[in-house]
Amino acid sequence: MKKFKFTLQTIHNVREMRQEKEEQVLSKIQSKINFAKLRLSDLEKLRFVAIENYTQKLKSGNAINPFEMELNTNHFASLDRSIREAKAEIEVIKYEYLEQSRVLATANQQVKITERLHENQKSRYRTELDRTEQTAIDELVSANYARQMLITK
Repeated sequence: MKKFKFTLQTIHNVREMRQEKEEQVLSKIQSKINFAKLRLSDLEKLRFVAIENYTQKLKSGNAINPFEMELNTNHFASLDRSIREAKAEIEVIKYEYLEQSRVLATANQQVKITERLHENQKSRYRTELDRTEQTAIDELVSANYARQMLITK
């Protein structure tokens, strides 16, 4: 009997390659999330430091001119706006991550389907091979028994 050959091997290979590609895309999106979170953290630290510096100036008792106060206010507002934008960006990337997770789950499911088909086809092949071998053994035993019967007669 000929060697087992999975008829859908090419499709399975393509699905595995797609799965790997989707995993790489998901990994890149995760890196984007991590980078965006670091950026947010840096912005929050900058805001905290700016507020601390401004608070120290106010506590020192030195006179602060209105121009400097306006600059500080604008700087705080700019930092607040950047923080909101960074948070919004993280949410967008998280949504992208969820969508990619769904795509990857579909790719994983397709690979599992072809793996199960492979297992089923291989199992049927082995069953057929075992059946063929058993038939051959039965024929040999029957022929040997018939020969023995002819010799003993």
